[in-house]
Amino acid sequence: MGINGKLITVLVIFGFVLFIAACEKEGPAEKAGKKIDQTMEKAEESLEEAADEIDQDGPAEEAGETLDEAAEEAKEEARQMKENVEETMKN
Repeated sequence: MGINGKLITVLVIFGFVLFIAACEKEGPAEKAGKKIDQTMEKAEESLEEAADEIDQDGPAEEAGETLDEAAEEAKEEARQMKENVEETMKN
């Protein structure tokens, strides 16, 4: 194997080691993605609770209020998520 072959082999191994090391650390995009996932799960749970309220034989007003609360919670969580993403991206 010539010098070029050895150099290519070393570079490939070095690149592979860097790739593996990069995969182990959680970067800002991964952290932001997890926060987005968590926020979406909370919003989904709130909406499911609101849907359960609608399915029950309660007044339509209560169901509407539950939906309004769920929407406000989702909006607030989305705002917080945006701030977290922006803060994470700055760091």
